[in-house]
Amino acid sequence: MLRLWLDYDDLARIRVIPGLSPIAQTVLGAQALRRPGPAPIPGGWRSRTRARLTGPSRLLLDLVPPGRWLPDFLTPYTPVPGLEAELDAVASTPARRIRAELERSHGPRPPASWLPRLAAGERETMRALVRGLRDFHRTALADVWPELGEHLSAEAAGHARTMAEQGIGGLLGNLHPAVRWTPPVLEIETLRDGDVRLRGRGLVIMPSPFVTGPRVLVAGGGPASIVLPASRPLSGSSGAALPRVFGRTRAAALRSVAEGELTTGALAARLGVSAASASQHAAALRGAGLIASERRGKTVHHALTPLGERFLRGRG
Repeated sequence: MLRLWLDYDDLARIRVIPGLSPIAQTVLGAQALRRPGPAPIPGGWRSRTRARLTGPSRLLLDLVPPGRWLPDFLTPYTPVPGLEAELDAVASTPARRIRAELERSHGPRPPASWLPRLAAGERETMRALVRGLRDFHRTALADVWPELGEHLSAEAAGHARTMAEQGIGGLLGNLHPAVRWTPPVLEIETLRDGDVRLRGRGLVIMPSPFVTGPRVLVAGGGPASIVLPASRPLSGSSGAALPRVFGRTRAAALRSVAEGELTTGALAARLGVSAASASQHAAALRGAGLIASERRGKTVHHALTPLGERFLRGRG
């Protein structure tokens, strides 16, 4: 049993988000790939992903066996989620922290021969792991990433409505049967145990199709994250019309702006592309009348237009 102690500042910093941290979903997806039982994404996702995995991307599977506590350095907190920013955070993890977390997760005898080199701080081994994370994300999730974002946005909106209608206590008391709220302690039946005092770090609640019970990520100095099983299955229909019409990245850009106003830099981080590339995608969507852009000082802000809203609703 893990007990999160929330003070006033933590309660004031509770957020419900779609859960599109690329690295967190990638790592949880790798663990789900190894876990028996129903596939988190139907349509042959497991077999298709296994067939596409490269040597570097298979390294990740050694780190995330089912039923194990994930090493926290694999799911870093960054102020703006984005694949490259999160990969940079993984790569900069001190060796002493990697050693401690690998031992906590796997015990004194790591399950793969390369893990002691990672624990020793060998830079080439870390570079191979970062390549593996990037490759696994591309191989396992890129095809379904736009649909995954849309699906998890709907999941998060349900939790947000609960908080708006029933308050923080209603939200925390109805997250999951394995989560209990006894102020000021949130008890969670998960792989971890013990007590964690957040001391104002705050709490993020995010859904994922890759977990079957609550998971807690407490890495670094950012907010703790509770990952909850998605209440509805993902359809796996990666051939949806929007990616076919616009291309996968541009479709993801439109969906990202639909979640809330974004600057070009934030859009680039969300998509995992350069600022110049994000600007080009925004220009194309603006030219189609689906988003509007406004310069404010040194930044450009993008928002969905009424036409963009009707377009996305029309797809449903």
